[in-house]
Amino acid sequence: MSKPFDATLNSMIDLRPGEWAAHFARLAGIPPGPSVPLDTDLATTLTADKVFRINGERPSLLHLELQSGSRLGIPAELMRYNTLISHQHGLLPVETVLILLRPKALAGDQTGVYQRFGVSGNLIAEFRYHVVRVWEHPSQYWLDGGVSLAPLSLLTDEADADLDRALVRLQECLRDHRVDETAVKSLLGSSYVLCGLRYERERVAEMYRRLSMLLEESTTYQEILGKGLSQGLSQGRTQGVREGQHNLLMLQGTKRFGQPDETIIRALHAIEDPARLARLGERILEAADWDDLLRGE
Repeated sequence: MSKPFDATLNSMIDLRPGEWAAHFARLAGIPPGPSVPLDTDLATTLTADKVFRINGERPSLLHLELQSGSRLGIPAELMRYNTLISHQHGLLPVETVLILLRPKALAGDQTGVYQRFGVSGNLIAEFRYHVVRVWEHPSQYWLDGGVSLAPLSLLTDEADADLDRALVRLQECLRDHRVDETAVKSLLGSSYVLCGLRYERERVAEMYRRLSMLLEESTTYQEILGKGLSQGLSQGRTQGVREGQHNLLMLQGTKRFGQPDETIIRALHAIEDPARLARLGERILEAADWDDLLRGE
């Protein structure tokens, strides 16, 4: 998983893991059944992104890897993950799905088939995996996958052609599913961060400003979210988005630098500009510690 966005994607998956398991198991041809998230530590230097046990007619494992950056060699790593996961879980069959989040993530060797050859040119091993290019699917494909996958609809080519309409459709999806306020805040925050994968910051900021006006006019949506969130969205690019960004920074920073002290926590929560919060999220990998992260801004 691409590190600047792993907290965002994890929050989406952890919100409703069963939706992700069901959606991609169906794509991988795994018989349907209840899903159970599994430990992703492979007892080596490797950690898989997400692993599920699918307890269907033929129990099997589903392995998801999400990528936003491009590099060669990922298929070889996927085969290694696949083998280790199978051995850790009683040699159950494993279906691996590589989820590419944007066109820049696509590398020339990500064909869905990885082959290893011996010194004489003979085929030693062949590994097949599934490749999902998020942007190639229509927006409705991700909206139909469940609310936790719905923010991916903003990364499609269709959304790129009319980003305002794509965000409205995301909002309608959350409304139609009667998503509670906490989940809406989390998903709107995730969608804001994910948009940074594909769009210029100014375009995203303007889009969310227009969303705030749409929500202010929607009495149906206010019933679900309450007036407070709707007003928060209209006051400087949404309180919900800011809270989502604050939470993501805390998750990312804690994973990288350790638990912040009260001074750092207060300093982070004092930042209200979504653009600045987005820049901090981009700098997480470059900073040496919490103080360095905040000094860089």
